[in-house]
Amino acid sequence: MVKFINSNKQIVGVSITPNHGVEVAVLDKKEPVIVKYGSRPLEYNFATREIQDYDTFKAIIIDLFKELDISLKSSVYLTLPNVHLDFETLPLIIGDEAISNAILSKAEDSYIFKRVEPISAWTDIVTNSQTDKRVIAYTSFQETAITQIRDIFSELGAELVGIESAYSATIRGLFFTDTIDIEEDENVNWNLLLVNSNSYALFSMQGTKLIDYTEVPLAIKSFSTEEAYQAISTSVSQILPNFPAKKLIIVSQSDEICAEVLRTQVTFDDEIIVHDSNKYAKAAPITTDSSIMETEAAAMTYAVIGALATDHLEERILDLNLLSTVPTLGDAYFVFQIKDKTIFVNQELVRKAFLYIAGVLVVIFAVIYGLIYLVTMGLNKQTGNYQTKISSTQQEIQAITGTDGIVDIETLVTRIIDLNKTAINFYDSIATDIPQSVWLQYYYNKDGDKVALEGVSANIADIYNYYKSLKVISPQSSIKLNRLQILTEVSGEEYDLAAPDLGSRYYDFEISNVKSPRSSLLKGANAQDGQNPQNQNNNQGDGVPATRLEPVDINN
Repeated sequence: MVKFINSNKQIVGVSITPNHGVEVAVLDKKEPVIVKYGSRPLEYNFATREIQDYDTFKAIIIDLFKELDISLKSSVYLTLPNVHLDFETLPLIIGDEAISNAILSKAEDSYIFKRVEPISAWTDIVTNSQTDKRVIAYTSFQETAITQIRDIFSELGAELVGIESAYSATIRGLFFTDTIDIEEDENVNWNLLLVNSNSYALFSMQGTKLIDYTEVPLAIKSFSTEEAYQAISTSVSQILPNFPAKKLIIVSQSDEICAEVLRTQVTFDDEIIVHDSNKYAKAAPITTDSSIMETEAAAMTYAVIGALATDHLEERILDLNLLSTVPTLGDAYFVFQIKDKTIFVNQELVRKAFLYIAGVLVVIFAVIYGLIYLVTMGLNKQTGNYQTKISSTQQEIQAITGTDGIVDIETLVTRIIDLNKTAINFYDSIATDIPQSVWLQYYYNKDGDKVALEGVSANIADIYNYYKSLKVISPQSSIKLNRLQILTEVSGEEYDLAAPDLGSRYYDFEISNVKSPRSSLLKGANAQDGQNPQNQNNNQGDGVPATRLEPVDINN
């Protein structure tokens, strides 16, 4: 019995047979049942051994796919009428290229390949390490014909995964339908007589191995019915003794020959099994869906079944795929079963896995590179800042040390004193020259000459006098009276109660040559509280300041 293997990939079988034309079939992915089937007549040129009109073939494919509701984007496995099938004995050690050259040389002996280049596929039949010999079976087709067929399916958007001779596909179809039991007949010799419209072919098999083959041209249509049977039976009976076997399977694909009738006229002493794939057909060779008409399914060829079986057989049986893209046991690295699924790990799967992993690694490395680049840019920026600071510090050190690199302590001390002299003068003025009616609230000094001083007074004159005394102490300073405004509703608790004119107007002032940090903070806080910065009263009550006075410059 054949072990049916589930497949995740749906393959459409397409077969061309001279008496049938074009067959299209789809096999269920989980069980050996044909779920879709259709056929159309197609003219075949026996002289040139190829399709008569490729445009007609293309139109038929489109028509059948549409009728059977099959997507043109499907994967397709195609079988063609045999052009050249033969054997060759070669040294075991030669490589694939040498085998291809040997096949090419022998195929060119056929008249078909006198005018066109062949394209071939081969498989080992027997290998013998003791004699260092191998026997291969090979099939050849016209390269121009194969190119046209591939172009047609490419234009339609279909993925053509296999092209094979109808002969090898027919043998595989016999096993797939259990017409021949693989286990029972593993080492049993059996013969296949395949009758076509213009010839018959006789195959000698041992289990799944093709041992011998012969094809006899026979213009069956030129004979009367009785003459046709007589011609075939006489010829076959003469050849069969050279093909000793326990079984003979007769399959007729010609409407002129009925396999049942031919059985009665062929001389063979053991079991004969017959099947008609023609107008005499009685039953389909495989289970079909109820939607397929019985009369139509009965004429189905084993070749189209063999095309479908390629992806569902555990054992490689006479694989002569010209495209060699369908995973088989023969080219698998591993084959293992998971529940009801058999998984093939072959070269194509490994290649795809490698490309996927390589893509993932490229993305990971790109992300890592991007992160490293960003971190490096940040470090470079930080390093640049440090270098700027170092350069500035070096310049300061150089300014201190001079060209000889020696620090002059006296010069350095003198420089520091000069820098602090102005600041000390301001500090002295704060301690000694503050008028009685002036209250200082804030003092800011940076680098000695950057000063901001804020306060409140009950007398404008005292503010001006205090401002003048500061200018006298440090006449080179650029300080100005930048703010002078009236405060209202001032509480006496805030200032000296002994001050004159308590309860009268008080004045808020700022003397500075830089922006006061305290004023900036107060304005920011008031802005966050939704207040107008100009309405803040330096925290001295809730009064509203009077109109701001213009800054005063004593030099003016």
